[in-house]
Amino acid sequence: MRFPATATSSRIALAATLLALPGAGGGALLAAQEEPAAVEARVPAMAPSTAINGHLRAGVVQVTVSGQEWNWQTPWAKQPPWTRPITGLVVPGRRILCASISFGNHLLVEVQKLGGDARTPGRVVLADPEGPLALIEVDDPDFWEGLEPLPLADPVPREGEVSILRWRPSGLLDSYPGSVRQVRSGRHGLSRTHLLTLDVATGADGLGASEVVVADGEVVGVLTGRAGDTFAAIASPVLARFVEDAASGDWRGFPRGGFAWQNLTNPALRESLGLSEDESGVRLTRVLPNGTADGVLREGDVILEVDGIPIDATGHYEHPVYGRMLFALLFSDGRRPGDTMDITILRDGSRQTVAAPLKRIRAEADKVPPYVYGHGPNYVVVGGLVFQELTVPYLSTFGDWQRRGPPRLLIAYEREGAEPTPESPRIVVLSSVLPDAANLGYEGVRNLIVKEVNGRPIGSMDDLRQAFDHPEGRFHVVEFLPGQAPERLVLDVEEVKRAAERIQASYGVDQLDSEASPTP
Repeated sequence: MRFPATATSSRIALAATLLALPGAGGGALLAAQEEPAAVEARVPAMAPSTAINGHLRAGVVQVTVSGQEWNWQTPWAKQPPWTRPITGLVVPGRRILCASISFGNHLLVEVQKLGGDARTPGRVVLADPEGPLALIEVDDPDFWEGLEPLPLADPVPREGEVSILRWRPSGLLDSYPGSVRQVRSGRHGLSRTHLLTLDVATGADGLGASEVVVADGEVVGVLTGRAGDTFAAIASPVLARFVEDAASGDWRGFPRGGFAWQNLTNPALRESLGLSEDESGVRLTRVLPNGTADGVLREGDVILEVDGIPIDATGHYEHPVYGRMLFALLFSDGRRPGDTMDITILRDGSRQTVAAPLKRIRAEADKVPPYVYGHGPNYVVVGGLVFQELTVPYLSTFGDWQRRGPPRLLIAYEREGAEPTPESPRIVVLSSVLPDAANLGYEGVRNLIVKEVNGRPIGSMDDLRQAFDHPEGRFHVVEFLPGQAPERLVLDVEEVKRAAERIQASYGVDQLDSEASPTP
């Protein structure tokens, strides 16, 4: 029986000369933190300690990130700029590691060291929102004087006391006491990838912005969010892999299985599938395109083992160091896209082992992207009707969108959100209407899924643009999926043309099509 490798050493030793990496960005304003295990006891609030070992002070810096998000309700505009202080970890190669969603639409990064007031510009050289992790470089050589990388622990402790480090704006480095509650498989920010995760209990407030967690002088994780008095941290073996691969110029992202599954705890269900009494596993209910399972596994397959590791009826396995873990972790723990794993399955009563090349699933590959970074919404305004792609950032404008979002959009997200097809790679919605003489009577129409325009099926914004270039005689006819009221809107073609400049002037729309050149 073989187990996946974790990070190769407990202390990173990387070459000082690094290959240049392309700039990247990632993230979104809202973060969804996976709920940890039930908390049995509250940890009393405690004051931070300011008596900190100088070695730790030299390995932690303050990072200030400023940026600006797009406004998904008015997609031609942006929201007010924001500025967020977070904590950075000094790593080999004169780089700073952060775990934060702040590196999506960032515009400026500043760093401060050793509690000083001086701010030095930094550059994001790599960001992966599936962490969410980012690496920052600082060009000024004087900045690195007095700084020293901290070692990354491998393995991380399953229990015990830790310290959580964070610089105050006043220049003091606080150390908050905490304790490791458990090590588990978890997701962070808006990521869909399961990573090795620590749950850290502490009574401290205001944490969760990339604070550094240390035990016995080694970094064991970096915080990303909280639930109650428990904070989730990306474990140090994951951080080590990110830093090492980035240093070699070979960061390929995190691989994912790309499937949904159901437990096999019901005896009748197990028997109907042909499982013997001493076998266990889970049944696949969905296989996503572009993932590891695509083209290798099928709906209805029962996963019995992953690289020789048995999977139980609830989808867990026994990790050799950390104990019982959700088997989704096997696809990312110590593995990279391009690696191959053997998966033993039961298919149509036959047991077989298939080789699955591990794949990374990029956000833009989903039918409803979970986050959008580096560019704004893909939109078109026609006669005051505002069309755009359905995305999670758009859904997030409804606040607690999974409960308060428009029901028809939520159904589409759940049923189709991760499964694009060649005919329909995206879902196009009429998001709102800018009232004008061209759209009289339609002012209150919004959040409808577009089915056809001028008799042409709509599966992307490109389909929509082409359809509006081919009106049906004197009219543009927009039809929506059944069950949405109204099911059809009709616009006068000539009135739409006359309304263009009027709508731009009245509503401050600098361009009616996000792919068109800005109006001079």
